[in-house]
This record gives sequence, structure tokens and C-alpha cells, in this order.
Amino acid sequence: MSFEAFRRSLLSRGFRQISRPEFASDFKRLGLVAPSPREGREAGFFFYAHGLKVIVWTTFLEAEGRARKNDSGWVLITQGDKAKYFARKLHRTGNFFYRLLLAACIARQRVLNRPQCPLCNAYANITMGKALKSRYWSCRSPAHQEYVSLPWDYGLPEEVAKVVNRQRQERRADVKRRRARGETTGTAFKKRIGWKVTKPENQAG
Repeated sequence: MSFEAFRRSLLSRGFRQISRPEFASDFKRLGLVAPSPREGREAGFFFYAHGLKVIVWTTFLEAEGRARKNDSGWVLITQGDKAKYFARKLHRTGNFFYRLLLAACIARQRVLNRPQCPLCNAYANITMGKALKSRYWSCRSPAHQEYVSLPWDYGLPEEVAKVVNRQRQERRADVKRRRARGETTGTAFKKRIGWKVTKPENQAG
């Protein structure tokens, strides 16, 4: 899949490309500092629904018509300016844009189907679980004393849930094989250094 085909697929699903003025505004407002020197300006996209935003970073430098060297694609979900969930890092290997599109579409379904608390009807919040990268939905509203939690896949369409479960099975099998070879797993995510916010007082959410 080419970048243009990827872009058309995202736009047809309601994503919008992040403009230069939008990025410049956030850069200034939040005082963003990149974790390492950046080559050019990569194309990014976002989709907003139910108070959550899916952001997709592509590694692709449109001005140069090529991908950034030594970079990976990312899909994340934010609330306001705060990242609540990161999908798996995507290396620029075979079928990169197809895999990035799939991750973006799954994240889109999560925000489109953001559950409401069954007790107070408020939107449930993305909450960190005990395991690395695990998430679930929760509500701790003063309107009720009971703590409400819902599975991370709650509300996903059946066909999307099947894809997510298949990906998990493949990852578990891969982790099992790597551990059998004595390799350490999960190090890439633990070592990830994100953009630094030097003006946290300006953060929303």
C-alpha cells in the first residue's frame, strides 16, 4: 500500500490530516521538545469522537516524498493533550501502511464505541491495567460509590474483536518463542521516550 492509498483510506473513514498551523500551535502552547533530532515534518492524522482522539504518525515526509529514516509508525489515543493508550510500535517492514491502517481503524472503533458507565451514564475512562500496556474502561464518579470497570474490548463490533483477539494470540505465540530463545520481551515499549511537555500547565484533559 502506498502513502497516497493509505491517506485516502484514512480520510474516507473520517480522519483529518494534521495541518502545519495546528502542529505549530500545539508545539508552542505545550512547549514540546522532541526526544531526538527530527528530520523534516512527518504526516500525521487524527480522528475525534466522544471526547477522545486517535492520532496516527506515519514517518512519511510528504515534502520529500519518502519515509523518515530509522523511525516507526505510532497510533495512540488521547484525551485532551494526554496520551491514554499506545498501540504497538510499527516498524517500517513489509506491508507497513496496511498494518498502520489496521491499527488506526481498530483505535477508531474503540473511540467510536467508548462505553458509558451503566450506573451514571458518564463516559467511561481509559485506565491502565496491571500488565504492561493493558487497559480497561472505568468510572469512579461521585454520583455512585461503586467502582465500575469494563473490559478494554467492550463494545467493539464482533468482526473487529475477532481481529484484535487474533493479533493477541499471534503476539502471545511470538513472546513464547522469544522467551524460549532467552530473549527479553517488552523492552522497546519500556525504553520509549516520548515528546517532552515543558508547559504542562497548558495541557488540556
